[in-house]
Amino acid sequence: MTANEVSARFVRADARELIVDGEDWLLTSIDGAAAPGYQIYSSDNAVGDGSIITGRRVAARDLQLAAIAMDVDSNAVLRKAALSFFRPGVEYRIYLTYLGTTRWITGELTAFKAPNDRICLPQTFAAYFLCVAPYWQSVDDFGQDIAAITPCWGFPYMDHPTFGVRVAVANFAREVVFNYDGDVPSYFKATITCDGPVTNPKLIMGGSYIRVITEMQRGDVLSIDLQVARVLLNGENVLVRVDRASNFTGMQMDVGENRVSFSADVGENDMHVVIYYNKQYLGV
Repeated sequence: MTANEVSARFVRADARELIVDGEDWLLTSIDGAAAPGYQIYSSDNAVGDGSIITGRRVAARDLQLAAIAMDVDSNAVLRKAALSFFRPGVEYRIYLTYLGTTRWITGELTAFKAPNDRICLPQTFAAYFLCVAPYWQSVDDFGQDIAAITPCWGFPYMDHPTFGVRVAVANFAREVVFNYDGDVPSYFKATITCDGPVTNPKLIMGGSYIRVITEMQRGDVLSIDLQVARVLLNGENVLVRVDRASNFTGMQMDVGENRVSFSADVGENDMHVVIYYNKQYLGV
């Protein structure tokens, strides 16, 4: 990837792809990728001048991308492929690379145009998407095991006469620090696996936590998705088992330093907790 690269990759819900990278198609227009729309709601003061702010939100994003065929002789083949690929009402993941930076966003196709008047000129198309989740995501899905054991074997071999050989370091604090440098806060996903019996596993972040009232056995997997408030135990929905004092919205990863830890009523030494998150950005 070069510092000046501009390209797009469309991935349809069925995993089919169409790539615009200057080989078959060249990206010619990008609209709606730089920043989302902001909405501020206000109400006139009942007494006196002016208004008061009653609400703020980041609106859904309208994204438009246009491309042109690199070879007139390929018009028929490329146009047919594009017409077949872009389907109204279907969700797509759009990877956009602009000046060497790549990020992705999910959108639903709202319109598609491939003009019929390009017989002797390179074929063009324009695709229009509505992105109800307006933030761009980092390509990397960052993950870290809170209970990680860091391997320390290395070369040259070291053997201390008193302390022996250090082969690994365990995170006994059961806490991990994330330095999050996205533009806006993000929610994470957590996967808890067990090496033995665990009672009532708990994720903690600041003054908030998620605690699941359940008995887990060796090999069980508990998945917690804070973005959509979903809790699965071995694939089964167990949201009803979540402690009523649990706070999904309070487990938000803010810009800067974030500390996430875990515990359990019984068996926390048999828990492995991995946190996954994507950084969120306002634009590309």
